[in-house]
Amino acid sequence: MQQVMDMMQGLQEAMTASKVEQERMQANLAASQARNEELCRTNEELCRGLRNNSRLRDADEHECFTPPREFSTSFSQSILEAVIPNTFVGPKVTFTGMEDPKAHVNVFHTQMMLVGGSGAVRCKLFMSTLTGMAMDWFISLSDGHITSFAQLSHLFREQYLANRAPPPVSYDLFDVKQYQGETLKEYINRFGAQVVKVGTTEEPMIVYTFRKGVCPGPFCKSIIRNRPRTFAEIRRRAVEHIATEGEVCEKRTSVAPTRPRAPSRAQPVRVNEATTGRKNQERRCPYEARRPQPRGRVEGNRLAREGNRPISHNFVVELKDLIAVPNIADRLRPPVKTDKVLGPHKDSWCEFHEAFGHHINNCLARGHQLDELVKNGFLKDYLAGFATAAALAVLKEDQAHEMPIHGEVHTISGGFSRGGPTSSQRKRYVRSVNSVAGEDSDDPWETDPVFTKADLRDVVPHDNDPVVISVVTAGRKVHKVLVDQGIFADVMFWSTFNKLQLSPDLLRPYTGCLYGFAWDQVEVRGYLELRTTFTDGTVSRTETIFYLVVNANSAYNILLGRPALNRLRAVASTRHMKMKLPDLSGKVIREVA
Repeated sequence: MQQVMDMMQGLQEAMTASKVEQERMQANLAASQARNEELCRTNEELCRGLRNNSRLRDADEHECFTPPREFSTSFSQSILEAVIPNTFVGPKVTFTGMEDPKAHVNVFHTQMMLVGGSGAVRCKLFMSTLTGMAMDWFISLSDGHITSFAQLSHLFREQYLANRAPPPVSYDLFDVKQYQGETLKEYINRFGAQVVKVGTTEEPMIVYTFRKGVCPGPFCKSIIRNRPRTFAEIRRRAVEHIATEGEVCEKRTSVAPTRPRAPSRAQPVRVNEATTGRKNQERRCPYEARRPQPRGRVEGNRLAREGNRPISHNFVVELKDLIAVPNIADRLRPPVKTDKVLGPHKDSWCEFHEAFGHHINNCLARGHQLDELVKNGFLKDYLAGFATAAALAVLKEDQAHEMPIHGEVHTISGGFSRGGPTSSQRKRYVRSVNSVAGEDSDDPWETDPVFTKADLRDVVPHDNDPVVISVVTAGRKVHKVLVDQGIFADVMFWSTFNKLQLSPDLLRPYTGCLYGFAWDQVEVRGYLELRTTFTDGTVSRTETIFYLVVNANSAYNILLGRPALNRLRAVASTRHMKMKLPDLSGKVIREVA
């Protein structure tokens, strides 16, 4: 028992000693921490003093070595001190003072998000996007006025607040309609861009406006039969129709291969065969009697030149205008340009060679190339008649009845000549034609335009030229208007429509078909009504004419067919080169070609 008591007393003494030691160690630790804190304070005071000394030294150096600024700026000193890295690429956008300020700031923000940068850097880069009047406005700001990019963007928007576009409304989607001749792909992209601009999320209204604006066709029937719920569904369903539409358009624009020549057809003699003295390779039949050859070198050269001349054709336009047509100019091989005089006539100019020496009507190189295009069928729309006697002499007399038929020649058909494009209009027209009036007509336009010898006084002798007049429509005088009594429609070409600066919204959809001379269907953009004035300088008459706008190439601006001639009670004479029509007072208007 005594031993246990001794052991417990020893343990208590050990615990007391360890406790005293811990207190001593804690006192030492507190003393060391106090010394460390004092050293840290001393170190901070020293560092602060060093920074102050270096700042004062830099300020003195800056005052001594920094030159004064020559130009004042509206940026504050903190913005001017911001440094733009050399590798930093700024936004590629400009503002001249005529654009929308909000759109410009949005584009600037979007491009700066990719590269980053502080507000001071943005202020400097935003200043680099200003040009013209906008830069003049920025220079006029007071010195040191701009302190942040938010302040600069606010002042910028307030300055050009009048340039802001009116906010779009959802009802603007009803104005987006598919044009006549516009592809489904182009219309969907244009409609989608307007949807993004409007910012509407009402899917039923978007689908309804799209269905109202699309032109009648297979896709229109598809969305009417099975109505989509969202615009995204419309885009998915339009993919197949767009692919089909592209293949059909490629088929229409591709050129069909030409028919191979018949073996019995004589090949044209090349120019170099006559100049290099090659032998005549024309094959003679074994039973054909040999023709006596003329003697003499001069006579032989003359016959060789005559046989080498190209076949002359009668075109509806002049040769210099014909070779300027884009489709024909691409197929012609341009000659090498030279400064020499190509021929005996130094005052004659050839538009094909672009040189003096001969006229374009006597150009052999031009004649051979146009002859090849005529034989291949590329100039069938520009031929005014049959080939000359020289072309018919190529065929042998015993083979004239075996001439192959390469195609058929038609006239332009379609349009409003039978009352209109719909069946109801045509039926109404037939009933009006079959009806017999019991009384004489009191039409004030009924006069008797007569052509006399006096109408031939101012007519220059011509070679079967067509009657081409000038009219006034849409506030402009239109020249090269062909009076054609053989077509069923009044045609205005798409190039003329653009020259008149008419809006495509004036075009009404045309559901009928229009066929050209080759019996191929012509693309019709639509039709429109235009007030057209016919005048001879003293008397005038204005009528409303329905023009079919077609997308085709032509040497004329407008074709006046039977609908307009019958409406005007006009009579045209190719011999007198005039067209006469009555006015309301009973006088006769003489349109001189």
